[in-house]
Amino acid sequence: MSSRRHGEPGHSPPYRSKRIYRANGYWYFDTREGTQFGPFENTEEAKKALAFFVAQNIYKRAEGGLNGEERPGVQDGIEHMVQEILDTLRCYKDFGALAADSWVRCRLEDLELNGKDNANDIECAGVLKYAIVHAEQLFDTEVFLEEAAIV
Repeated sequence: MSSRRHGEPGHSPPYRSKRIYRANGYWYFDTREGTQFGPFENTEEAKKALAFFVAQNIYKRAEGGLNGEERPGVQDGIEHMVQEILDTLRCYKDFGALAADSWVRCRLEDLELNGKDNANDIECAGVLKYAIVHAEQLFDTEVFLEEAAIV
């Protein structure tokens, strides 16, 4: 957690706390903007939703490019999941919803066949399954915010 983010002044980064936390038996995550998301039944669901949030914001801000000095999601250990969602969003932008759905399903099949012993691949498969179930939230940031944010 010692990396500076793009645009941060100074030589050393500020203290960063974990964004995913448990309260009242449920899991939540907070954004830098102060929005709280949740409740989620378990930490895995919170991680998947956080990966959606991070990828959507990066994609919207940079049109799919990474402009920071720290890989997105590294603070929370979800950078591999964020990358899967970014790849899905790029496919959606370039080829449409049907192609993105096909890409996700092919990628998921590959991960399930070849990544059964790799924890990151298992989490990537989990976030892609989440993407299939919650496609309306993935491709429309406003729907995601309405569904997941606590107002």
